[in-house]
Amino acid sequence: MARVKTCPSCKSTKPVAEFGRNRQSIDGLHYYCRVCAAARQREWAKDNPEKVKEMRQRYLRAMHDKNEGVNPYGDES
Repeated sequence: MARVKTCPSCKSTKPVAEFGRNRQSIDGLHYYCRVCAAARQREWAKDNPEKVKEMRQRYLRAMHDKNEGVNPYGDES
């Protein structure tokens, strides 16, 4: 028998393959199914554009700093 879990958002019972991983939860799965989690994330991003912008800028700065001086083409010139 396949393992199933109920999503509290859409109230449907789905196979555990439709839930993301969350090591902090008891069953090791995210609370919401992937579809509902993505919808919740889109809604949050729509409601918090300044936070999204700040997070993107912080990520890009970190990647720039991490890759500074790295030549992506592998040649020494």
